[in-house]
Amino acid sequence: MGIQIEYLPLTALDCQPPSWQDKVLGAVSFGESADDLKGRHLHGHIPEIYLNAPVLAGSQFASEALLDDALNTEISQPLISDKHGQIRYRLGEHLLFGVISLDESPELTSPGGANTTPALQQVTEIAYQQIFALLDVLGYTHVYRFWNYMADINGNGADTQAGLERYRQFNIGRKNVFLQVGRAQGHQLPAACALGLRSGPLSIAFLAGKTPSVAIENPRQVKAYHYPEQYGPLTPSFSRATLAQLGQQLCLFISGTASIVGHETLHAGDIVGQTNETLVNLEAVVSEANRIQGGPVFDLSNACFRVYVRHAGDLDRIRETLRNHFNRQVKAVFVQADICREALLIEIEATVQQTTIVHSA
Repeated sequence: MGIQIEYLPLTALDCQPPSWQDKVLGAVSFGESADDLKGRHLHGHIPEIYLNAPVLAGSQFASEALLDDALNTEISQPLISDKHGQIRYRLGEHLLFGVISLDESPELTSPGGANTTPALQQVTEIAYQQIFALLDVLGYTHVYRFWNYMADINGNGADTQAGLERYRQFNIGRKNVFLQVGRAQGHQLPAACALGLRSGPLSIAFLAGKTPSVAIENPRQVKAYHYPEQYGPLTPSFSRATLAQLGQQLCLFISGTASIVGHETLHAGDIVGQTNETLVNLEAVVSEANRIQGGPVFDLSNACFRVYVRHAGDLDRIRETLRNHFNRQVKAVFVQADICREALLIEIEATVQQTTIVHSA
């Protein structure tokens, strides 16, 4: 049991040998246009979420593939691919990866009619209800990570109630389902991100398993699910990171992290200040995970970062700030996307792995 994460160029996924693709649970990939998909032959039974977002730099890391490391053993069973509702998923003995994309159909809202709930809130509820129904039926009840992407995340669409920002609509839909299924407690909340793209459906990818995980919080920040009401009627449903023991591997799934201290955005309009503050928060999450583990298990030196950049013109200063912080060029893909607060200019996520050796008695 375990997970192996590999980062590749978008076009390299389908060039891998069948023995490699047979181990792939799924992938999260970025590209700017339909041209990026030309010639793609990734096996249809592998769930992939493809996101229409410009890759500004680090295209060699544009696709994140998650492989079931248990398949390295001779007695392991092949992965199973299937569908549930609008979810495409693939599972092994201990891990499951799934994707779902739902359009915000105009039929979901009827101005002046009985249903005035924003379409984004509705499709969010539909998606998360399907996800948790699937996980409960199959027994993969511990979610380690969610990736959420939607169009115009900071916008106020025509179907909003009292001008409610679309990210807050999403939070209401997500929280409603977490409450319905009894997963709203802090220790149950997985790592997550929520980003805005230029266009496209609500797209969600998720990784789940059969082994309990530990929710990690950042001592420098208010827990997201305890945010004051100024950030929306219902609070975001995620932890700052998830710590999971997957076989002999310890994995730290770090949520999208930004320039927030307490619950307030810092360094408005200052991309260097926000990048540095984000790095301090990433280090704080890693330190908290190490404190819980009782030793220096994790560090960011072996991480591959996904850096979401609001303004493409900030790219050079962000890269220089990262290079100065780590005293080297980092492994990172830089993707143009909108962040969940309009004042935030950058968000960074990562997965950090540490292999532990299990000694027999």
